[in-house]
Amino acid sequence: METNRREFLKTMGIATLCACTGAAGFNSCSMIKGVSKTTPIPSEAITHNGNFLMIDLEQSAFLQITGRAGKISLEDEDQTKIIVVHHSPGQYKAFSDRCTHGGRELNYLHEKEQLQCSSFGHSAFKLTNGHVIKGPAEGPLAIYPTSKSGNILNVQIS
Repeated sequence: METNRREFLKTMGIATLCACTGAAGFNSCSMIKGVSKTTPIPSEAITHNGNFLMIDLEQSAFLQITGRAGKISLEDEDQTKIIVVHHSPGQYKAFSDRCTHGGRELNYLHEKEQLQCSSFGHSAFKLTNGHVIKGPAEGPLAIYPTSKSGNILNVQIS
């Protein structure tokens, strides 16, 4: 079967358009469903009291280990998601568990001291202040103040 130049160029143009469109979609964390590997904190370990979440660390033993993280999904009107990180002995941090680019959950990378979008890791955030290390995310993560009293970790949510 013979192909003339016009048919060949038309076919190549369509193939190029499809390839570019697919690559653009594949590169976007807002288009790919990313789910983090972060362990959920058991609901029985969490008490919601006004502006605070109180996490019983005895009921979420994995969170007592330095280098581990846990996630919380609140059933409030905003569907708030929080990632709690045990970054150094006795020190905890809490952030919004939504990438500021596409809203996907985050993974904690202890060895790199950063949080990373679960959608192919295109966006990464500093553990110190939630600021963007690399994008496409442009804005920082929301930070929730934490304090520890005995075996209770308090996270101020508003």
